[in-house]
Amino acid sequence: MKPCVLPGLVGLLILSPPATAQTPVSAPGGMLRGVVQDSATGLPVSYALVVWLEKDQRLFATESGRFAVSGLPSGIATLRVQQIGYRAVTLSLAVDARAAVTGPVSFVVTIARQPVVLPTIVVQGSVCAGAEALAMDADGGSILDEAFRNAERLLTLQKSYPFRGAFQRATTIFDTAYNRVTGWVDTVRYDSRSTVAYRRGKVLEGPAGPYWWERRDRRELANYFTAADLANPEFRTSHCFWYAGPDSLQGFQGYRIQFAPTTGTRGVDWAGSLLIDATTMTLLQSTARLVNLPRRGTVFGGAECTVLYKQLAPTLAHEFQARCVSTQRTDPPQTVVELWLLSEFTFIGRSPVEPPPP
Repeated sequence: MKPCVLPGLVGLLILSPPATAQTPVSAPGGMLRGVVQDSATGLPVSYALVVWLEKDQRLFATESGRFAVSGLPSGIATLRVQQIGYRAVTLSLAVDARAAVTGPVSFVVTIARQPVVLPTIVVQGSVCAGAEALAMDADGGSILDEAFRNAERLLTLQKSYPFRGAFQRATTIFDTAYNRVTGWVDTVRYDSRSTVAYRRGKVLEGPAGPYWWERRDRRELANYFTAADLANPEFRTSHCFWYAGPDSLQGFQGYRIQFAPTTGTRGVDWAGSLLIDATTMTLLQSTARLVNLPRRGTVFGGAECTVLYKQLAPTLAHEFQARCVSTQRTDPPQTVVELWLLSEFTFIGRSPVEPPPP
């Protein structure tokens, strides 16, 4: 069977919402196999993100650009294909899941590289840079869009490629004169399936229960910001984002993006920044601090956490190091400094850096 080629610059690749015309494709047994290619070179686009929008099924193409979407019924399916540094495309497909298996079927999607646009630098945090519109614009070329694409990829790792890991955590407690009071080193294990997503108004979660003995041995916790939160519509609509100019980290040149709660977000929340690599457009660093803290009713006097990212594979970034500092309104007051270093990491099932089954 001849390959079905969808060129990235013609009408078959349509932007959301898709047009009424659909491209017919065969998906024997509900399985659609394809490959993502660069429109200019014809080379595969490694680790492109493919999203089946109707089911919110997410997956990464392999290093060779191949992907397979399963469970497709006959009818209309909408796929979005995107990669950092490329123009995202949305496909409306007329799927035939009852097609006979007659041999390998090559469904080719081509995507075009896209130059990055640096918006005007905004110096006032009260100015919203149109975050809601940008979050819905899959065709944008702004550095802000690249930040959102990085977040989508982090979220896909959590949801579609669950993993377990462990951080070695070194905790030190200081008094108000910044003299060391105590400290310890332990290991914190986690499972990405239990990640707590951002919820507006739920950044701090305190002791629960109507009676004092139910609260005695429980402490207030902060649901710390992660860059994957930028893929959460609730976070996007409650925060503003703006370009803050060029910056660097350990010799890597990048672009700084800042964010803060909108004026309508009055509860405790996160403000901070992200640093995007100027060459690869991948995430290098994120920093977030608590804002809108009340004077009473919380143990937190402040908190800030800086996370560094490394690549599991090109364009697939993951947290590997963090430094978190919080001031506690205890008696006596104290400052808690935590240093986190990734010591273990393994995928629970499939891995995005391994080829799909034949």
